[in-house]
Amino acid sequence: MSGDSKIGQPIAGPVRAGAVRKLAAGSAAARPDAPVSTAAGEAAPATRLLGLTRTLAEQGPPVDVARVATLRTAIAGGDYRVEARALAQAMLAFHQGSAGAC
Repeated sequence: MSGDSKIGQPIAGPVRAGAVRKLAAGSAAARPDAPVSTAAGEAAPATRLLGLTRTLAEQGPPVDVARVATLRTAIAGGDYRVEARALAQAMLAFHQGSAGAC
């Protein structure tokens, strides 16, 4: 593709004054984890999302890990029995909007 710009090639067209600025290596703005701010001074949505992601990761998985391990052991040992009636009732309850009733 002949029209694509490559790294190291000069930029075609005018560059606005102040559009590019250099950051000192030790400055807070040069850090990749530095919060990005909007004009109003509040954290940008991406920064808030990153914070929420970190919080969720610290809380751990939303599952009972011990229960999963118990079920895996039972399945691997051939001891797990599927209760078809209970499973069907739970599926119906879920699809009828009463998932909490299971």
